[in-house]
Amino acid sequence: MNPNLLILFKGERHDYGKVNMHAHKFWQLEIVTRHHVAYTMLNEERQLLSAGDMLLIPPGLEHEFVYEPPGAAWITLKFERSPADCLQREVTLRKSLFTEKFTASLLAMVTGTILRPYEKRFVEGMLEALFMYLESEEADQTEDAPSQLIRTVTDMVRERNGKPISVDEIAQELSYTRSHISKLFRQLTGESLKSFIDRIRLDKAKEMLRYSEFNISYITEELGFKDIFTFSRFFKRMTGANPRQYRSGK
Repeated sequence: MNPNLLILFKGERHDYGKVNMHAHKFWQLEIVTRHHVAYTMLNEERQLLSAGDMLLIPPGLEHEFVYEPPGAAWITLKFERSPADCLQREVTLRKSLFTEKFTASLLAMVTGTILRPYEKRFVEGMLEALFMYLESEEADQTEDAPSQLIRTVTDMVRERNGKPISVDEIAQELSYTRSHISKLFRQLTGESLKSFIDRIRLDKAKEMLRYSEFNISYITEELGFKDIFTFSRFFKRMTGANPRQYRSGK
């Protein structure tokens, strides 16, 4: 069963406050948007959530929250989802690109707490995406400084939407040398950065050839290739077929 959102609440405190130890039959997601919120699970030490952190609590786990000056702001989502036993304990997601995008999308789409039907469905889709993220390899990656840097690099490439970007451009924008970025990327991913850039561009090219009505000249220009010959040579080197053959399924 996909998530069924029960309530979305935007909280804010400027003084001390506490929600005593309790449990409930539904899921709870806490997103801290300002300052800090402390939480304690039953028989465990107190933990601190900072702005950008998220806490996912499965049904039946006892927990409490403490709000201390200078005050905090947070978003609470409570929802139902089956199977309820897919997680045995709480999951803390520290501030990362994923939590930032999740929170920004939520705040951009939902301005109030009395949701319209399409807003409710949007939030439920985001909650399901959260569980997909937790099952992905990306969620298991440690967010040390090198991993954060590589995450930034991959995001820069993906956000180009198939357009060209060079290793030199990435290194210059991030204030690193080309050799450092290239070496670190290969160490942590097992793939060269140039190969990753080409693969992302190829994926976008395949998508446009297969699912859009744009002609190949337009796709060539949109993806930043100099001319059709250059695009065709790139595509054939990567796939063994030229763009027209790929589009026709031959």
